[in-house]
Amino acid sequence: MNKINIQVYKPFGSSISSQDLPFELMKDFREDLKMIQELPEEKKKNYWFGYKLAGGLGNEGEFLITPDVMYKWKKKYFDQVITYYAECHYPEKKVERIIINSAWHNFMLKNQWNPIHTHSAFTGIQENPSVSVVGYIEVPKQMNPINGAKPHYDFSGCVEWREGTEGMFQYASYKRLPKERQFFVFPANLQHLVYPHSADKPRISFSFNAVIKFKNTDDNK
Repeated sequence: MNKINIQVYKPFGSSISSQDLPFELMKDFREDLKMIQELPEEKKKNYWFGYKLAGGLGNEGEFLITPDVMYKWKKKYFDQVITYYAECHYPEKKVERIIINSAWHNFMLKNQWNPIHTHSAFTGIQENPSVSVVGYIEVPKQMNPINGAKPHYDFSGCVEWREGTEGMFQYASYKRLPKERQFFVFPANLQHLVYPHSADKPRISFSFNAVIKFKNTDDNK
């Protein structure tokens, strides 16, 4: 595989890593989603994941990713990117393993959205994730402003991360209009939201959470 160009942004307290997805990965994820969408209704229900998520995409908008697809790209791509992100913050430590859970496709139609939320549940049942990710498989070319959006503050189709409060010399918000192939890694407890888009074609992305385990730490005993 070609060298991965990784950039870590620190627009406020937390850091966000941005890199491009491999084309082969995008092909595999498209095919996986298409396979799930074409299943008979009774079998498709086994992949429904929206009932556990904050978004307003409905049962036909959020599906679990097939484990074989995730395992393939965990070894080929995700482990490298997440390891770089972690060791960039803790250069004196080495990542021992990365545990991916809750991986799902997002099939976002016109005027759908995800409200502000985090990916930290604090249920006490399982370990909270260290990082969350979002990767963009298909982004409609015609992303016209949604009704009511102002030219000087057009948030149509944007993903936004929020942390803390605004001040004279600090920002509490970081917005990006996603592009195809973009892949972001960020802390799982960082608040984020997705604004609706106005395109007639769907925007397809995927997300997952991951627990990072470092070598020689009490967490690994």
